[in-house]
Amino acid sequence: MNTLSKLALALLSALPMAQAMAANNDPIVLVHGFSGWGRDELLGYKHWGGFYDIQEELKARGHMTFTAAVGPFSSNWDRAAELYAQMTGTCTDYGAAHAARFGITRFGRCFDKDVSKNPAYVAGWSASNKVHLLAHSQGAQTSRMLVQLLEEGSQEERAASGATTSPLFQGGKSGWVRSISTISGANNGTSLGIVVPTLLPDIVAIVGSVAAVAGVDTGDRKIYDFKLDQFGLQRQDGESLIAYAKRVNESPVFKGSKNTALYDLDPDGAKEINAWVKTRGDVYYFSYSNDATTKDLFTDYQYPDLTANLVLQPLELALGTYSRNQAGKVIIDKNWYQNDGITNTISHRAPFGHPTVNYVPGTTPQKGTWNYMGHWNGWEHFDVIGQLSDKSKSDVLNRYFNHATLLKTLN
Repeated sequence: MNTLSKLALALLSALPMAQAMAANNDPIVLVHGFSGWGRDELLGYKHWGGFYDIQEELKARGHMTFTAAVGPFSSNWDRAAELYAQMTGTCTDYGAAHAARFGITRFGRCFDKDVSKNPAYVAGWSASNKVHLLAHSQGAQTSRMLVQLLEEGSQEERAASGATTSPLFQGGKSGWVRSISTISGANNGTSLGIVVPTLLPDIVAIVGSVAAVAGVDTGDRKIYDFKLDQFGLQRQDGESLIAYAKRVNESPVFKGSKNTALYDLDPDGAKEINAWVKTRGDVYYFSYSNDATTKDLFTDYQYPDLTANLVLQPLELALGTYSRNQAGKVIIDKNWYQNDGITNTISHRAPFGHPTVNYVPGTTPQKGTWNYMGHWNGWEHFDVIGQLSDKSKSDVLNRYFNHATLLKTLN
């Protein structure tokens, strides 16, 4: 851990915990990334925490926390629409123009105004009842797009739908989100989908195979939900997960479509998002970076740390040695080598070209700019959310407790 990170942790640990001292008591909403899952999936193994529960641990410390479960392989537009529907307890509206362009259904799942059935529902969410979005990986892109749509909406969707336009695409909702915090944020995309072009089919197949081997492939949709209803790829009653995964892989839906997570997570897709999704002047932004690679002194390549997870080491090596200088494409050079096994560290700090400042412990965070909180050296992509990790439970949780305490100080 570098000096900046140590100072930040030390200072945040000293901040008062009492609710009476808080400048706000806004709830935190956890927004997962690519391939993530909801609280009632994977037999209770939590996306946020693994064998422990970051949501409940935060709540026990006085930080009201909710957890979203958006499409694990869907585009950020679709995920933002789902996130809005979950947080408001309404039906998902992907937008008439968007649906027509990509050949999906306009309307998706509906969500209860009951947190026991919809763990992301925030009663009374509005400019006077704000939220903090805490995002991991692709969740960073999704959270930023949600805020952009809340505040500006979509002129194209307003023109296409008129009076039936979703409130999300109507815009005019400035101040609904007080802050966005990103951990391992894929703000500039990742080169992973380039170096592993079969990434999505591989993950889909692995999910089905693991369920079968574990003996939980029973046809229960709650084991793992792909949430691809808008593509007409609902899992059928009694359909095994491995059979469903095979059907998804054989579908032409993801072949060449720009309405997928993989397109948005490609550095070129991320560049397109960053051109219109702005850093908003009324929102606080925070980012943490991390890596689990070591620089080779002779080649500048980044190789997996000796303590790196064996599963992620091949990916860390691939990301740490891949470069590209192709006309019309984002240049991927040695600055992209450092990585956490899934995302390039260069993406974690902030979207390219957006305002950024190194946060100085003890000072007031700046609104409308990215407050860079420091680097977690030796932390892999899943370490930071408590999965497949050699980090202690207390080490992981204390970082969340400290940041949640900082969020309460924001005016």
